[in-house]
Parts: sequence; structure tokens; C-alpha cells
Amino acid sequence: MKEYLMPKEGFRVLFFIGKGGVGKTTSAAATSIALSKKGYKTLIVSIDPAHNLGDVLMVKLNDKPKEIIENLYAMELDMEKLIQSYLKHLEKNLKHMYKYLTVINLEKYFEILSFSPGIEEYATLEAIREILMEGEKWDVIVFDTPPTGLTLRVLALPRISLIWADKLIEIRRKILERRKAIEKIQGERKFIIEGQEYKLPSDEEEDAVMKELKKYREEIEFVHKIITNPEKTTVVAVMNPEMLPFYETERAYGSLNKFKIPFKLIVLNKILELEEVPPKLKVKIEAQKKVLELTKSKFKGIDIAKVPMFEEEPRGLEWLERIGGVIVGD
Repeated sequence: MKEYLMPKEGFRVLFFIGKGGVGKTTSAAATSIALSKKGYKTLIVSIDPAHNLGDVLMVKLNDKPKEIIENLYAMELDMEKLIQSYLKHLEKNLKHMYKYLTVINLEKYFEILSFSPGIEEYATLEAIREILMEGEKWDVIVFDTPPTGLTLRVLALPRISLIWADKLIEIRRKILERRKAIEKIQGERKFIIEGQEYKLPSDEEEDAVMKELKKYREEIEFVHKIITNPEKTTVVAVMNPEMLPFYETERAYGSLNKFKIPFKLIVLNKILELEEVPPKLKVKIEAQKKVLELTKSKFKGIDIAKVPMFEEEPRGLEWLERIGGVIVGD
């Protein structure tokens, strides 16, 4: 059994990543079932906009955890709903922080922001954070992720956002220092908005912007600490025994190492196992053999779970439990 898939202290987080079509969702669902069968209360969450987790489990899912079998719950997050929820959260905070800037039409900017590059990644990260905040309800949380590129950008965001947050806090601190200096000369600056008096803050403890920046940094640091902790998190890469998925896994491995995110398992899916190889499949088998050797050579120290190509599409709990046993290591 692979201990790094099991919870130790608190809950365990598994991110299943991979190129579209390699069997990522099937592998994530199979692992979830195997872990739930061992008595671990497991939540599997699809954060892939092209949801097919419900299809694999053969149930209809939404954005609330649904019990599938004992100890196993599943949900699919609605990306459009996530983005709108994230923007409303931003709008509420900004309106509170900058209430004295009534001349700015914030609604117009938020309409544009919903189409901005990166908004999907930030909304996905916020959804992951909210799920991790309630992590103690579960023993294992499994994320079935979007295709590799988007997933890597999401996993890189906490570290990048921490750098930005630190810089913004530093800039805000300098602004407040200058306000303080001006106050000593000109006195406090006050505004009347909708009949209510507001003082332009110059102390960190009173400044809504600084409070929000510090709160945001705490939230991001919470996620960063979890996803970079090898006792908490494991990335599982799913690939087929072909060169294109191999190259993508290789690039993902490099990116994850750069951001210090633990990567401990590769699921090699849909391996052809034939007693007699038909002439037309000899080239395919040789190419597969080459990828298997390259994978062992390139990813030393990383476990490889080999899942064979089955005679039928693995759907439903019985098939998934069978695959899960191979991945978990029973």
C-alpha cells in the first residue's frame, strides 16, 4: 500500500493531473473508491470545467457533496458560478475598502474583470481554499483537475500571490506613512458620504485596505502550506504509454519541483498486455515499451502504478474498485 496516499495527521490531499483523455478522472475516482473502502472518509471534487466525474461514477453530481457509497462523497464545481461568486466577493470587499471613492463606477470594472485572463485560475484557487478550510471533515480530499496547463497555473498561484501580497503590503505601508506625515501638517482628512463621516485612515490597524491585504495573505499562505507539505499533499500524474503524455508529465514534474509541490506517483494507464502480439500491433507495443523504459529512467524515486487496458470501458463502482486497488497498491 502507498502510505503517501493515506492520511497521517489530519487530512490528505491528492491532485490528479494529466493531459486530456488519459484517464485522469477514472484514476481519481478509482483511487477515491479504494480509499473509502479502507475506511477513510473521502471527498472527490471535480474542478475540471469539462466534467465527467458523474459519468464515470454513473451518478448526477452538483456543487454539493453527494454520498456515493459508505465513506465516499463526490461533487462537481460549476466554473461559471465560481467566477461570479469570486467577483462578488471582490466587489463587496473593494466597495467596503474604497467607499470614499464614490466617483468610480466599480460595477463597470467588474463586468470587464469577468473576462480577464487569469480569473478562472483565481476562482479555482478560491474554491480549493474553501474546500481545504473544511478539510477536517474528511480523511482524504481528491481533486480531479483540468488539463495540465491550467492546473499547474492554479498550483503555482499561491507562491506567486504571496510575493505579490508582500509587495502590496510594503507599498500600502509606505502610503500610510506618507498620510501620517501629511496629517501632522494639515490635520486629519475627513469625508461625508451619504450623511456619514469617514476619516481617511493613516494607521495600519484602522486601514481597511491593509486589513484586507493581510487577510488575503493569510488565506493564500494557508493553501500554500498545505499543497507544499509532503505529509499533507501528493500530486498524482496520469499518463498513457505514449510520447506526448510522457513529455507533458515531464514538464509538469519540472514545474511542480520548482514550486516545491510534492509529486510521488505516476499512473501509467491503458497499457496493452497481450500474450500474442498481432503483426499490426508490434510497432505500438515497441513504442509502449520505450515509453515505459523512459518513464522509469526519468522519474527515479517516483512510484509507477501500471493499469492495463481493459476489454471494456471501466465505468461503475465494481470496475473502479478494481483499478483503485492497482493504484493504491493492494
